[in-house]
Amino acid sequence: MPTLGSLFAGPWSLGPLAGAAGAIRAEIVDAHLGFDADVTVPIREGRIQFNDATVEHVGPDSRMGVSRLGIYVDAPNGRSYLYQFGSAPASGVTYEQRGALLGALVSDRGSLQLQPFVQALLAQLAEGHGLGVTEQARMLFDRTAIQGEVRLGDGPIAAPGMQGQLAGRAAGHNTVRLHSEAVGRGLSAEIDALSVRDAVLDAGGTRFECDEITGALTLRLFVEGGRLRLAFDISSVKLSGLRVAFGAPAQPPFIPSVSPRDDTDAAPTSLGA
Repeated sequence: MPTLGSLFAGPWSLGPLAGAAGAIRAEIVDAHLGFDADVTVPIREGRIQFNDATVEHVGPDSRMGVSRLGIYVDAPNGRSYLYQFGSAPASGVTYEQRGALLGALVSDRGSLQLQPFVQALLAQLAEGHGLGVTEQARMLFDRTAIQGEVRLGDGPIAAPGMQGQLAGRAAGHNTVRLHSEAVGRGLSAEIDALSVRDAVLDAGGTRFECDEITGALTLRLFVEGGRLRLAFDISSVKLSGLRVAFGAPAQPPFIPSVSPRDDTDAAPTSLGA
């Protein structure tokens, strides 16, 4: 079974994330933040707008956001970082904004554009760098259950050794259902109606081309022996227009350019709310 570093080595293009829409919900039980919480993160047009994210619990609710240091939660007992950036600016990130006065409160919590952000994260994994998850977040994830549904857009997708076009959003295809009892131990993503057109797979000198692939796909990210691993299952698969070429040279995937919206002019932020 491949490790994450070897699996992610190579170029990635995740065009369907640019049109993604849905919501991810998390339930944090007996959290180390000092309270239980219900978290909802909406996704619209491929973007997470943290002003719209909610963190509900007993007492004053908390807020999520993104600063130059990373993705955070402002809780009653202070700011805690769930994910820390290795450097700034980070791809696809618009940082939080504060008022003009010194020490002013946050006026905009910032946002993430999913396609460039996730592509940069995968490149980071391929280079052998860590995920940037803090130790506090690791303890939190062991107590966090999530579920969600995200409708991917139509568009090109490319991964090491494969490429294709996701299609059929209007008909309800390529909707991802996320589920985890504890994020720290693993996560599953299910697509009951996968639809990929013009698919190409290069494997060991053999090239597979297919006009259309439909079926059901399940991806599982889990911890085994202290390492993150990825497994997938494909069922009810149907291949249309399959062609096989032996000894064909691998073709580089088509990687369309992405212009992430980085807020490079935002003022640096402190650890305070």
